[in-house]
Amino acid sequence: MHSTPPWRVILMIFLTGLGGCATGQVSVAPYFEMPPDHLPKAEQELYNRALGQLRNNHPDESIALWKRFLEHNPRSFKGYNNLGMAYYSNDQLEQSITAFETALAMEPFDLKIKDNLKRSLRFQVTIQRENKDYEKAIQRLERVKELTSDPMGKEKVELDIETLQDLIFEQVKRTNTLENYEAFLAKYPDSPQNSDEARRQIAKMRPQEAPLGEFPEMQGEPVPGQRPTRSLDEAMVPEVFVPEPMETVPPAPPIRKETIEIVAETEKPDDEEMSEEMQDEMMDPVMEEETPESPAMKQPEPPMTEPVPDPGMEMKREQPAMVSPPAPEPKPTKRVRIMTRATPLRVRETPDARSKVVAQLPKDSVVPVFQESKDWFLIEYQKGKKGWISKKYSKLVN
Repeated sequence: MHSTPPWRVILMIFLTGLGGCATGQVSVAPYFEMPPDHLPKAEQELYNRALGQLRNNHPDESIALWKRFLEHNPRSFKGYNNLGMAYYSNDQLEQSITAFETALAMEPFDLKIKDNLKRSLRFQVTIQRENKDYEKAIQRLERVKELTSDPMGKEKVELDIETLQDLIFEQVKRTNTLENYEAFLAKYPDSPQNSDEARRQIAKMRPQEAPLGEFPEMQGEPVPGQRPTRSLDEAMVPEVFVPEPMETVPPAPPIRKETIEIVAETEKPDDEEMSEEMQDEMMDPVMEEETPESPAMKQPEPPMTEPVPDPGMEMKREQPAMVSPPAPEPKPTKRVRIMTRATPLRVRETPDARSKVVAQLPKDSVVPVFQESKDWFLIEYQKGKKGWISKKYSKLVN
């Protein structure tokens, strides 16, 4: 039997080992070992010294040497990448990310720089998640997603982002405030399930404003202190227009003035204004005899015995009621515009959200303001009619 020569056995073993190395994973160094071309000898020696310190796990010395090298070679993407690795080895993640971003800006398609940058970003995400700084962690993952070209890798990053959004939304639900729901929806409008639930919660918490001309009791909303259902005519009873005090004063004073003048003329015929003929008639003896017996002559005597009121005094007493105007209405201090989105704004009887609704103002209405009370304005929604509106849904008008 023919035996195989020993040298052939050795050659086959060597080729088998070489093939295994070629098919297996080959570890790639995260830094650039070869210095840039056409460097002066001194710069090449500085590059190699900095790289040697990095390999020997002396990050502080390596950082100082790489900074010196970049002072003379500011356009070296290899130098910035290796500086980023030195920062990464020294747990200075923010500085390492900045160095890798600078190197990638100079060499946008280099896979080694991209991998190093993603490694630093993910390491920082892990620390931020432990510290519950979920928003910054999401920002870092968004950058990782941009750097990832593999569809499967992108999908994994998106799942990580959704997980962090779920953690943020759990915090929002624990606080359960309208402001936090709105802030979450503004930052993450497309978060699966979370955004839809945030919209539902906002719709529940946001004040619902009734359409113009309809009151809450007409929409099935109970109002404290009132009957459950009321007709439209009953609901509009409080809105009856009441004239201003100037208009309510009846025109009685002028009539009374004329009456006073007429009375004065009837009582005025004294001895001075009587004609001599009338005086003679009153002095006639026949008239004197008839005076005690005739009841007709007794009627004018009481007014003559009683003190006759001075018409001028009556006029003076009546004059203030006729001339004095009513107390002036308070003047508005400013004007505001109604800033609701679509529905009208409710006007309430007192500055309280549970107070009775007396009217509603459409969007963009401009009304005068007479008084302020914390978060409320006292406005005039109809001539002579005032009510309170929320400051939140109004804006000052110049």
